[in-house]
Amino acid sequence: MSITAIAPIIPLLSPLTPISAENSLNISLDGSAQKAGPDFSKFLTDALGQVDALQKNADAASLQLATGQVDDLSSVMVALEKASLSLSLTVATRDKVLDAYNQIMRMQI
Repeated sequence: MSITAIAPIIPLLSPLTPISAENSLNISLDGSAQKAGPDFSKFLTDALGQVDALQKNADAASLQLATGQVDDLSSVMVALEKASLSLSLTVATRDKVLDAYNQIMRMQI
């Protein structure tokens, strides 16, 4: 029996790089801002796509186990746990973002 390394369960944090104030925005004289880095919506779409792929992989693995196509229960359980953890992280992140938004909306100007 050989043990293989498991890829990181949370691929959301790997592409993050620190940015400085100098390269975060390029502001021209007319006041318009230009993008200086990767698009946040693309980052968010890619992250949610990875969570969706893990969910689909877990569904396929459990279906294969139920039909008898897979004999290795541990690989199915690892796929299910990866999907569960990634979904939990996504839900927790969403809850934190909504909480921050609600706190900002409650601020008095």
